[in-house]
Amino acid sequence: MTFTESSHQAAVYLRKAVPKMIQHKIVPNPFNFALWYSYYSQQFPELVQELDYIIDRFDTCPPDMSETLFLKHIIQTKQYPDSVQDVFQQGVMALVDSLTQSIEESAQQSHGFSSALTDSIEKLADCPVQDDIKKVLAELNENSLALCSVVDTFHAGMSAAQSEIQSLKQQLEQVKTLANTDALTGLSNRRMLETYYRQALEVDKSDNISLIMMDIDNFKNFNDTHGHIMGDQVLKMVGRVLVEECASPIIAVRYGGEEFVLLCPDIGLEGALKVSENIRLRLSSIPLSNKRTGNKLPPVTASLGVAITDTAEILNKLIDRADQALYKAKQEGRNRVKVTL
Repeated sequence: MTFTESSHQAAVYLRKAVPKMIQHKIVPNPFNFALWYSYYSQQFPELVQELDYIIDRFDTCPPDMSETLFLKHIIQTKQYPDSVQDVFQQGVMALVDSLTQSIEESAQQSHGFSSALTDSIEKLADCPVQDDIKKVLAELNENSLALCSVVDTFHAGMSAAQSEIQSLKQQLEQVKTLANTDALTGLSNRRMLETYYRQALEVDKSDNISLIMMDIDNFKNFNDTHGHIMGDQVLKMVGRVLVEECASPIIAVRYGGEEFVLLCPDIGLEGALKVSENIRLRLSSIPLSNKRTGNKLPPVTASLGVAITDTAEILNKLIDRADQALYKAKQEGRNRVKVTL
């Protein structure tokens, strides 16, 4: 699902939604703004039917029903591939942005209307008129003040909702960051590698993107001998080393298990080989010990394979060629860097 309407169209939908929410005493929170915005956009026929039924039955939309409808129709909470989940998240972010802008426009317009109406009635009251007209003006003044009070109250509600929407947007950004980050090492995870590679190709379509596959040597034996807790500590240490050694534009990714990928745009093959050797030497020189027992542990070594793009080839082919170089490094004794041209 995508949200392609213009800012003007978004404002129209919201201006229709606001009176409906006031009429049925619906709380102006992000769930309800999203629901009634979507209701008037006509993107979700089933949502329209369900909301019509609920309003007809309850003359409002209770908060628990709003949340259920939001999750069912807007977020659509069932399992999708990562790429489709990203599309939905982008759609929600677009909706949040549209709501934020439309709420601000509607709030400004309603406040201006309220002020102008009050000023006009005050001017009329100062004019010399007949008694029967004065009585009508008094009633009009009373009704307008009540209307202005409702508008001001809803204006305050929209301001509060705007704050909630901004909070929701921040939470969505945090969720997106968490989904793209490896929890143990703090590096980007495998699902982001394709995105980074595509971005690199957009900047440089030549054969100047290198990829390094790195594997910690004998990591399974290390885990079996020293335990998975120590193994996790080693992975964290490797993550810190990669962060320190991989200055921009190099991007380090935990590919899975004890495997890591370094995407290296714009540094050429020689630059990638230099980075690989620096990492290999750095890791093998770090002293390790078991803090619980005080026993010294063997140093961590890694084998690395390097490949460079062959005129914007697909990522899987580049990974395969770097993996071939990594396999060669393993065959020749580990703790070394090899390249596939």
